[in-house]
Amino acid sequence: MTSGVMNNIPARLERLPVSWFTWKIVLLAGLAWFIESLSIGSLGAVLEPLKETMHLNSSEVGMLTASSTLGIVIGLIPAGFLSDRLGRKRILILGIIEYSLFTILCAFSPNYWMLLIFRFLSGFGMGAVFPLPFAIVSEFVNHRQRTLFNGFMDACLSVGYFIAPILGFIILPNLPLSFAWRVFFIIAGLPILYAALIQKALPESPRWLVRKGRSAEAEAVMAKIEVEVERRTKSSLPQPEVNENDVVQPASEKVTPFTPWKKPYLRRTLSRCVAATGAFFMFYIVNTYMPSLFSSNGFSLANSLLFTAIITSAAIPGKLLNGYLAEHFGRKMVYLIFMGLAGVASLFFGIATTAISMILFACAMSFFGTGTFPALKMSYAEQYPTHIRTTGTATVEAVGRLLGGVVGSYAMPVILNLDNGLAIGFYTVAIVAFIALIVEIGFSPETKEATLEQVESTIAHTHSSV
Repeated sequence: MTSGVMNNIPARLERLPVSWFTWKIVLLAGLAWFIESLSIGSLGAVLEPLKETMHLNSSEVGMLTASSTLGIVIGLIPAGFLSDRLGRKRILILGIIEYSLFTILCAFSPNYWMLLIFRFLSGFGMGAVFPLPFAIVSEFVNHRQRTLFNGFMDACLSVGYFIAPILGFIILPNLPLSFAWRVFFIIAGLPILYAALIQKALPESPRWLVRKGRSAEAEAVMAKIEVEVERRTKSSLPQPEVNENDVVQPASEKVTPFTPWKKPYLRRTLSRCVAATGAFFMFYIVNTYMPSLFSSNGFSLANSLLFTAIITSAAIPGKLLNGYLAEHFGRKMVYLIFMGLAGVASLFFGIATTAISMILFACAMSFFGTGTFPALKMSYAEQYPTHIRTTGTATVEAVGRLLGGVVGSYAMPVILNLDNGLAIGFYTVAIVAFIALIVEIGFSPETKEATLEQVESTIAHTHSSV
């Protein structure tokens, strides 16, 4: 029975139609990202009040904006490795609880240094959450709709980034600045209660269970899913179609945090890291510094937050379109189009002189730059077999966020203080995006219209031929 379960679980998942169960998985995973983006976006919304009340210089601002991202980078690879060993669900719950608690503790920081530490520790918990939702969706949703649904799920991130400045627009002008930013962090941490919903409603991945030799549990979870889908759709499921490239083999490879940097995964890891760096650099600059950029150009804090909400909301339709197009034209082609247009928009933002032109080009950066993530994230979830999937995706996220988020976020306020700093800063963002495009053209493999097991078979065949 064990061999039979291992070989038919992927086929049974692939033949599931889109139903309430599909949407439940996507929404549960997406809400985890929404909560996390609300926490990350909280800093951008309160950055100006913090600068004023704590009298921060540009270096301290850079350290603060980079602190949670540094925590994410450090937490990503251990979390991904533990998720491959202990399960997606367990690590996701622990991550949600940890970063929510430390986000709330940010509200009680007595000084800048304690706030810096709490932001770092909240980021460490976020590192457990970022690689898991798209890994979960890739293992539950069939290959014909993986990126489409990842677009919906990733849009939840942008909803959180949109709501953060809206909350700031409502809260900050109506409370003393020294108190308002504390209230904001408390609100951003309240979704800790969501962990209980994940525990109750999200099943463990059957694909992961069979790879860990827990075939009886995989069969029980799979049977429960099939019953739920048949009840919701009011029709019987078709027989699973197993072909030779979909057959699951026991995971014999010993996985370590360094496995993604070894053959046959090295080329895939390097190309995904460069692609992720280009996207994350643009993402962090747009989502963190826009309120400050508008404020430094003479706009009120309220208007700056409102402009930022408009800009971040542009990513929502961008992500939905990206997920849709990636299913039809491939992950690689869509990344090239979106990041190319985002890089051009960044060049024009660097020379923008009016509020309208700044908003227009920033919206284009948000729509195309942040909007590129559904295809990008699904592509690097698809690059690795199930037994190292979250280790691999966490590695790519860690490198992309380290270079694009930590280094980029720290450097940007220093660059902006230079003569003609706005132009230099956003020319730099564009150059990084264009370098990512060159690497994407030359080294990125396409995974469109392939099941996870077919991609894995291709990796194994390539490795055996070397």
